[in-house]
Amino acid sequence: MKRAIFVLVLALAACNTPTPRLQLVFAGSPSQACPSTTCGGVPMNCKTVMSIRIFDPADAASPYVWQCVSVSPQQDNNMCALTGVDLVSTPIPVRDLEGQGALYPATEIPPDPTRKGELMCPTTVEYNDSTGFPVEQPVTPALGGRAFYHPGDETVVVTLGCTHLDAINESCAASSLVTVTATIDDFDTRIPVTGGPDGLADRLWVSVGEPRVFDNMSVLGASDVRSLARSIDGPIPAWGGDIEYQFRKHACLEVLEIAGQTTATVRCTSVSLDPHLELHGVWMAKQRLDEILLALGTPEFPAEGLTVGVVVDGAGNPVDGAVVSASGSTVAYLSKQRDAFISGATSTTGIFISRDAAFGTVFSTGGPGQPTVSGIAGLVEGTVTIVILQSGGPAA
Repeated sequence: MKRAIFVLVLALAACNTPTPRLQLVFAGSPSQACPSTTCGGVPMNCKTVMSIRIFDPADAASPYVWQCVSVSPQQDNNMCALTGVDLVSTPIPVRDLEGQGALYPATEIPPDPTRKGELMCPTTVEYNDSTGFPVEQPVTPALGGRAFYHPGDETVVVTLGCTHLDAINESCAASSLVTVTATIDDFDTRIPVTGGPDGLADRLWVSVGEPRVFDNMSVLGASDVRSLARSIDGPIPAWGGDIEYQFRKHACLEVLEIAGQTTATVRCTSVSLDPHLELHGVWMAKQRLDEILLALGTPEFPAEGLTVGVVVDGAGNPVDGAVVSASGSTVAYLSKQRDAFISGATSTTGIFISRDAAFGTVFSTGGPGQPTVSGIAGLVEGTVTIVILQSGGPAA
């Protein structure tokens, strides 16, 4: 059930027409879904700025209502703080009008140099014609939506899509200096890639970051990662350095071979407050990924991404007969012949995949007399998310 953040009553410049209410609610699935459709379930940890605009679509540059209001978090740190916003009631003409609502991190909205004490919200925001939610632009709202008023309407509901909710909740967090040390293993052999003049390491681009949700999909774009320089040349190479990054839940090491038609891999782990991160990435040969796609019957790599995992024993050898769970998502197993995916349990390849696990899904395996081992993976747009479950050894 959707719940209004607040209701604004507008005064009409005419008689015998209903006085409309502008009602803001939160989006549910599937596009730009918020964590909840109630204000109490949508976090707001940092100060935000709310823009409300009501205008004639034929003259968007001259709005009848335009407010740019600063909103501070309350004790519960959620979007119910917006209920305290005092919006003006302004006479508007009785004609078709468009209403827009957008929220921004306070750090992105400058003061208005022409009006003391006022803020300067963006005047032009582009919205998707189908969903009514914001699209990527120079200053993208963290939440936003639009709707239309027609003479006689009693309520105009503007549904806010959570375009980039994290932008608000990260805006007041202090930047952290993190020391990262990273090594890269071969997916097939589980041993480190080699350095030196004939090694693979010189062809790898290595970076670290954390996926974010955009348009209901986890993405890891150029602005979400920090590249890592080679810190050890070989024969077992390493990457690392000091980076400024505010990790929230996960640290992901991204590996891309600098060659034609290759796909990046990411391998992720939970993070703590420790300013030192020791990460282990994975390189997957193109022919191995091509084999997996062929067994899937998918000639093109899925745009939404793919999770590929392997269950190995303490020595790194594939485990036959392991059952993998994935927090309600589906798992399929590469057959012994490597030409199809089957249900039930791993074959002698030890390899499994998931095509519907959201990023952050916990993959686990265990058995009678065996401890349960787990790893974090899930779909990240355009990448192969790797999870290695090592039974008889630490979770990977």
